[in-house]
Amino acid sequence: MKYKNTKTGAIIETSTKVSGENWEPFDNEESGEKKTPAKKQKDDKKKGNSEDDTQEDAE
Repeated sequence: MKYKNTKTGAIIETSTKVSGENWEPFDNEESGEKKTPAKKQKDDKKKGNSEDDTQEDAE
């Protein structure tokens, strides 16, 4: 189950129950969050600055 810290915004996933003043159950569908990369990541990818790009024939 996922939990979100309402104070820090941190999201964790654990198989145990989380308790505490700032923790609440978290569900991706309810949050309205998108699973698309951030704008900077998209811009870097277009420019070829992505960290996961491999360079072939580099000597």
